Amino acid sequence: MIKKTYEKVNESIYYEKLDNGIEVFLYPTQKTKNFYMSISVKYGAKINKYKINNKINEIIPGSAHFLEHKVMALSENEEISKRINDLGCLANAWTNYQGTNYNLFGSGNIIESLNLLLDIFYNTDINEKNVEEEKGIIGEEIDMYKDNINSLMFTHLYNNLFHNSYVNNTVVGKRSDIQKITAKSLNKIYNDYYAPNNTFIIVTGDFNANNVLDFIKDYIGKLNLSKKELPKRIKSKEKDSVKIPYEEIKKDVENTRVMCASKINKKVFGIKDDMLLKYYINIILSINFSPTSHIYEKYRNENIILNMNGSVDIIDDHVILLASAVCNDGEKFINNIFKDAKKMKLTKSEFERKKKLFLKSYILDFDNIEDVEYNITTDILMKNKVNYKEYSYIQNMNYEEAKRILELINFDNYSIIRTIK
Repeated sequence: MIKKTYEKVNESIYYEKLDNGIEVFLYPTQKTKNFYMSISVKYGAKINKYKINNKINEIIPGSAHFLEHKVMALSENEEISKRINDLGCLANAWTNYQGTNYNLFGSGNIIESLNLLLDIFYNTDINEKNVEEEKGIIGEEIDMYKDNINSLMFTHLYNNLFHNSYVNNTVVGKRSDIQKITAKSLNKIYNDYYAPNNTFIIVTGDFNANNVLDFIKDYIGKLNLSKKELPKRIKSKEKDSVKIPYEEIKKDVENTRVMCASKINKKVFGIKDDMLLKYYINIILSINFSPTSHIYEKYRNENIILNMNGSVDIIDDHVILLASAVCNDGEKFINNIFKDAKKMKLTKSEFERKKKLFLKSYILDFDNIEDVEYNITTDILMKNKVNYKEYSYIQNMNYEEAKRILELINFDNYSIIRTIK
């Protein structure tokens, strides 16, 4: 095992890469008597086309999420469900565009719990009967997202921003997509992507690192898993323009909801590190759109909004700046938001204050084992490595660079979505 220490916070991770490529990250701590563990795959909903063995494969939208359901098939497996209950654990899974994560929280026998999680992941039975039975369950989940106004608006907005991106498909897919998925298509993805050299295990909490690593090695060793050639994602070409500039959604909600987004090619900023770029833009948006900002206060005083926030996302080669609001006057919000956004300001004192808040949040994350697990998972899925120098990474951000980025932000390509009754 290699001991990796996060600078400034004096917290350590123990790391080992097994011969077959599986990466193991262990965070033992006495801050809690609980444990939280996960096994993740670097395969998510952003992959809709890939090449392997000189053959191009198309993936049906919603397949990554559907496969998650079939791996974590607790309702079908009475034995696994009983073991979870007997251990007093909570088992869950999630899929996003970047990857899929299977996790387990508990406080009892950590070795038995780890054995259970690995059993769930590696003893997968995907057949036509249980795939057909799952379609109804996933269909209900799709309907649930449609009923959620925020989820519905995000889906429409991103579909309007992009011509040919993975975000044109939701993680869960459409009902029409789900009907096309078969046991054969899911098993193909499982065999291609659920490879040991595309998988990583994280254990956080109160445990002995040597005992846990020995068990993982023993369990994995019995499976005789070997490295595989990993598929190459085929990325779609995307235009800088937006597909649909404006859309209204008819929805019976008490207050008008509006989302306004600007789409910018990230090469404009000249920063290769997506995470660093997001940090800078998040600070800029927080200063200008948070409840303590001038714009927020102005809109509240003029009775334009009830609340508002700003956020940033990076989708392949494009940066998305988003302002969303619950409005008393949607028309006024739309008429003013881009004009005021062009006047965004940044002072050195505000920049340094926000940077300190980022550093404080980073330190506090180590008080929660679930946050530690999530941050490691996100690092790997987004950057394929863990950043043990993130404190300096944030601390070294400077005001002059932030000002330069602010000056490069433009609103030439934008899309607006709003609700109407």
